Amino acid sequence: MRFLLMLCLLVSCSGYRFTQQDNPLSQYGIQSLSVPMFYNYSNLPEVSGEFTREVYTLLTGFGGLKLVNGYNQNTDAVMIGIIKTPEKIVETLRPGAQIVATNRVKEATKDRQRFYIPGTTNVSLYLQVVIIKKPSEEDLALLRSGLGEQIKMNSRIVVNELIPVNAVYTREIFDREAVTVTATQNFGIQRKTIKTMAENAAISVRDLILYAF
Repeated sequence: MRFLLMLCLLVSCSGYRFTQQDNPLSQYGIQSLSVPMFYNYSNLPEVSGEFTREVYTLLTGFGGLKLVNGYNQNTDAVMIGIIKTPEKIVETLRPGAQIVATNRVKEATKDRQRFYIPGTTNVSLYLQVVIIKKPSEEDLALLRSGLGEQIKMNSRIVVNELIPVNAVYTREIFDREAVTVTATQNFGIQRKTIKTMAENAAISVRDLILYAF
């Protein structure tokens, strides 16, 4: 009896899990979705590839939804992704907690001067996600424009959301001969942070589609 009860619970949970993986866009007649490269309207270079790849990969988990890499006018709908940041780079990459940098030249003197430098960097961007059925070139141009965020959902636009994505990374601080590679090292850390942000954005997109309907 106990075994049968456990079996029923497992079947029930398993069925719920499979239900979650069903194509939630099917109720809108969307069985196929093309995902072209996201547009980069940010002041961060080369971020489109990471975000497009991570979102596409997570969407493959929806059973019954045929995904097409790139734009294809024969699919039922198209996903448009637009990466945005504040206009100024200093607002996109904001200095965080400060640390003390000692003036090495005067290290042994009593009048040693202290300087403060950023110890962390806060990265802020937005991902606008639009899913539109059978868009025309005019539709795509309008949705990519400054008015795109304000367009309301209708029978053809089933998703139009702006998702904030934020992260913080700790900066590497070098001294003496290593100073010349500081920028290179921190750029590598920034790239890893962007990848993590893309992974988190993909989860947000998946959950938006999964739970918003």
